[in-house]
Amino acid sequence: MDFETPSEYEPILDVVREFRRRELDPLEKEFLLAGEMDKETKLALELKARDVGLWALDVPEEEGGANLSLLAIAMIHAEICQNAIPFHFGGSPEPMLREASPEQKARYYDTVISGEKRSCYAFTEPDAGSDVQGIKTRAIKDGNDWVLNGTKIYITNAHMADYAFVYAVTDPAKRAKGGITCFMVDRGTPGFTIGNRIRTMGDGRDPYELVFQDCRVPEENILGELGFAFSMGDKQLTHGRVVLAAMCLGLAERSIAIATEWAKQRKAFGKTISQYQAIQWYLADSAVELEAAKMLVYKAAWLYDNDKPVRTEAHMAKLYAAEMAQRVTDRCIQVLGGLGYTLETPIQSMWRHARVKRIGHGTTEIHRWMIARSMLGM
Repeated sequence: MDFETPSEYEPILDVVREFRRRELDPLEKEFLLAGEMDKETKLALELKARDVGLWALDVPEEEGGANLSLLAIAMIHAEICQNAIPFHFGGSPEPMLREASPEQKARYYDTVISGEKRSCYAFTEPDAGSDVQGIKTRAIKDGNDWVLNGTKIYITNAHMADYAFVYAVTDPAKRAKGGITCFMVDRGTPGFTIGNRIRTMGDGRDPYELVFQDCRVPEENILGELGFAFSMGDKQLTHGRVVLAAMCLGLAERSIAIATEWAKQRKAFGKTISQYQAIQWYLADSAVELEAAKMLVYKAAWLYDNDKPVRTEAHMAKLYAAEMAQRVTDRCIQVLGGLGYTLETPIQSMWRHARVKRIGHGTTEIHRWMIARSMLGM
């Protein structure tokens, strides 16, 4: 086994580090105090990243992308997430669009790569998250159109999206086994509205509600095969879980670095707190857990890149990395004491970022369930 970072990744990781230091770090303190960043600033940062080659990371070169492996993308996200600002690199269409027809690729896939459009992923509903069977949004065929009715909730980046991937029930009898279909619904389509902004405790990550009321979507906007959206989206979720797990690595690494430096400087009872065993163990446990998470995350990415079975490994990576980031950021707040609880440090923000990662792309409980099912051959 070779545990070295592949030499071909070093140049792009250097670019990511420099981008973070030059563009994100100067904005971090203001972001922490405000708790959010305006849409215009986010878009401007995306374009600055594009200028240095950080765009369409997983898209083939012949299609206008950087053609990076999932392992490289995971390492990039581990680097960029060492800043508290929730930054996303633009230009990468949802992997599901590989299933798109040539006409659909021209309207949706190509326009994301060019920067003309952005999308959002609308699956979760008020009564359905991890439980696919609970989806209630309904699509009924009417001539050459499908009429959608229902509500989606906790939809990330909905306010910036030009179209949404909307999961709806097309055959109530089959549901997850051939009765759920994915529709691409353009913003501005009659009957499709962006509902309430849902305020959360995570900085800069407020999701939105989507409402569909007699929303007519043409037949040609079905992505993939009618009724089989769930199986089509499974690989996308695996990809997303690895990326999300990599983000957790960045949150933990930055928190450990801050806590370590503080422990060397802060004095209590005549000596630095770094000399107390309790603090040493907080830091040591955190470092060990971070390294263990890296092994799980990067192994899952490598398996994905080499077309090997990875579904269970992605569940493991996301489960452990998210739980690890929560424990590590919490310990690091404790090391900083009262300072850790203030907006003067990014650790409190990273703790809240880590908290939602134990929910998104499958809850901790769902990942444990899926891992056990795999082990038991269920």
